[in-house]
Amino acid sequence: MNNYYMTGLTDAQVAEQREKFGSNKLPEPKQKKWYHFAAEALSEKITLVLIVIAVVQLVLAILGVMEISEPVMIGLVLGIVTAIAVRTGLGVQKSATELRKKSSLRYCDVLRNGHIVTINKDELVVGDIVLIETGKEIFADGYIIDGKVKVNNAAINGETKECRKTPVEGYVHVKTTSTDAYTNQNCLFAGTSVMSGAGRMIVTDVGINTVNGDTLVKTQTLEAPKTALDIALDKLSDFISRWGTLAAVITFIILTVTGIMETGFSAYFTGNILGTIQKIAGNISVALTIIVAAVPEGLPLIVKLVTKQNVKTMERFNILAKNPGKIPELAYVNLICTDKTGTLTTGVMSPELLLSYTGEVLPKETLLFAEIKKNIVLNNSAVFDSEGVITGGNSVDRAVLSLVTPQEAQSIKAQNKKADRQVFSSSNKYSAFSATNGISYYKGAPEKLISRCTHVMTPEGEIADFDTKEQLLAAIKNANKRSIRCIALTTAQGMLTENELPDNMTFLGIIGVVDPLRPEVKGAVDIAHKAGTQVIEITGDSIDTAIAVATECGIYKDGDVAIANDDFEKLSDEEIKKLIPDLRVISRCSPQTKLRLVTLAQEIGMSVAMTGDGVNDSPALKRADVGFGMQTGSDVAKEASDIILTDDNFASVVKAVHLGRTFMHNIMMFLLFQLPINICLLILSMVYPVFGAGAILASVQILIINIIMDSLNSLSFGSEPPKPEYMREKPLEKGSGLFMGGVKSRIALSTIAFIIAYCIMLFTPLNALFPSAEESLTARFALMCFMAVLNGFNIRTDSINLFKGLMKNKLFSQIAVGIFIGVILLCTFVGGAVKLCPLSFVQWVTVIGLSFIVIPFDIIRKAIANARNKKTE
Repeated sequence: MNNYYMTGLTDAQVAEQREKFGSNKLPEPKQKKWYHFAAEALSEKITLVLIVIAVVQLVLAILGVMEISEPVMIGLVLGIVTAIAVRTGLGVQKSATELRKKSSLRYCDVLRNGHIVTINKDELVVGDIVLIETGKEIFADGYIIDGKVKVNNAAINGETKECRKTPVEGYVHVKTTSTDAYTNQNCLFAGTSVMSGAGRMIVTDVGINTVNGDTLVKTQTLEAPKTALDIALDKLSDFISRWGTLAAVITFIILTVTGIMETGFSAYFTGNILGTIQKIAGNISVALTIIVAAVPEGLPLIVKLVTKQNVKTMERFNILAKNPGKIPELAYVNLICTDKTGTLTTGVMSPELLLSYTGEVLPKETLLFAEIKKNIVLNNSAVFDSEGVITGGNSVDRAVLSLVTPQEAQSIKAQNKKADRQVFSSSNKYSAFSATNGISYYKGAPEKLISRCTHVMTPEGEIADFDTKEQLLAAIKNANKRSIRCIALTTAQGMLTENELPDNMTFLGIIGVVDPLRPEVKGAVDIAHKAGTQVIEITGDSIDTAIAVATECGIYKDGDVAIANDDFEKLSDEEIKKLIPDLRVISRCSPQTKLRLVTLAQEIGMSVAMTGDGVNDSPALKRADVGFGMQTGSDVAKEASDIILTDDNFASVVKAVHLGRTFMHNIMMFLLFQLPINICLLILSMVYPVFGAGAILASVQILIINIIMDSLNSLSFGSEPPKPEYMREKPLEKGSGLFMGGVKSRIALSTIAFIIAYCIMLFTPLNALFPSAEESLTARFALMCFMAVLNGFNIRTDSINLFKGLMKNKLFSQIAVGIFIGVILLCTFVGGAVKLCPLSFVQWVTVIGLSFIVIPFDIIRKAIANARNKKTE
């Protein structure tokens, strides 16, 4: 073989190739500027309504029948809203860009300067020799020069059928755009994935010059489809908008009718034509403002803010939310299907024991162990690097390779040249290697290989009949019960046949490896159980090892169900559905079983989180409500997942569920905060003109309350941290919608409290404290602002102690104090511009004191709820 194929490019050649053919890094998507976000904000339906109001009022002001302050203030409010939208948009865009860069970070192994080195995929150049293997994505175009692989070309031609790729002797590469090249014998393309096998390829095209380059660039800028939460919020906004429009029409009629009743029909429509226009335009302005007041504009803002904050928070806990739209789905998860190796355990395996065919410990100073070392070295995906450090392969490969020295490995490989090889797969549960001398070596699950053995090799290196199987299997079972994973090693004469085991193999030995439980897993499992979340361990280990580990971490206890894959496959769908609530362990689990488990659990109404790291895990990861990929897993699994665990830790899955619940709680808190304001304004805007003079609040005042103040509070609720009590609640039920857990009744109670406060102010002797129309309007405005802020304290905690956990969200108290001070300053110094006026000390005390009415209302509700909860416990 060409020496260049064995050594790869030198550093100088890499620089030369990059200069000549370019980088493998794809062009960055075009970023929006601030003015793009400003234009989007100003084109919103509600914003257009505000612009119409401002223009109408401006025309009336020019005609001299209206003060110019109101349209100017509406313009100012629009400017503030647009500025908030621009700042939020830029922040979310920056966060999305950072997330895309982190989630698209991929590495590959290449030959350079005669050594295997791991590089960022963006550093590939034309001419690089890339090592490819099962689960790896192909990051550039090229052709295979060694080994054999099967690839999935779905990314370029939509075909899921695997294509076999093998080297073509004397191949001369010619770039072509023909789709026939996709399925030919040796060409490989960026964006495709290796489903099985291993080999080496030479890179011919990189970056935007690859066949799939333009498509890969476009996929970076595709907007994600709307999530279930987005759709639910849109429906809520549409519902409120319809009722708001109806309320606006009714309000216009009421204002017009009351005006006619006060002055008479003739007086109302005769006289100065501009005065009549002013009256009608004023009524239309109030009606249009009610539409604005009805729609909770803060909802899209808080969803963006909470999503952005949760993404950053998750990163601090080793959770990379590749698909942020799935964060709300975590609040519904009530079943976690988790891998064992590397997720429940550390994934750092070490050899613990070595057994001969009798089940007894095998000394290393034997001829048999020398033969076992050949199997270990030849039938292994892990290798020693130039520094003698074990690299590559899976955790089992690395563990067993530690039984030999780098020098021994080099000598064995030199004396046993490769003729053929089959890499390990979860479906076959074994790997194989054939040497040119006609001897094949097999390594895999004991129950898979031992049944095909007819002979054994004794410690002295002699071949004997295999008549100690029961004794050996008993020893393996005993080791499994001690959480020791056993790997069988066998040999056979003749070349291997792909996906077939010979019937006359010779048994060599058993290697037992241990993988310690992660220290934080027990606590995480306990938290999941208290949160009403079932955990099922799905593993490739034997049933005894699987149960031992599941018992140790608290997943499995007496009376629970543990089942082997073969037994699971024999059950009907209906039988499995009945079994799932008690199921805790599936051993020797196949990819098909994982997919079937997820599908059937979803059919009985469960929301499933699935972890996975292998190529064949990708269908189950895609199917799950939330798929968790592993940072050390295959590229295919990471691509199929919604969230990537950068520490591969089960505890991070439970933390992600906690953060998902926090997300939904923060959304619920904002709904509890904003909707009582909207509903109260709708009701009062229709009713007040019947009993009072004019509107309950001026247009610009409603805008200040509904947009500026609510936007500030969306920031404060979005900053609420995860609370331990969220993981003592049951998961949300699928299809439960936005209003769950008594949210509707709480919104109704807050609305009633708001309306009662206004009734006390308007229809009791307190009304005399605000004799002028300006003072009364100012008091009504301030009362709504203060009640909303105090209601925020009610909402943010289920405790009667409103200050519980307040120091963990300092922004909340800062915004609350800021709003109180801001309202007083606004009324005192800017009053005339927004139809407000300064109030006396007594008047301020009265308004503030009256606003506190919302607190006892909610304290009584909490006391009743707590009493009910104690009865049910």
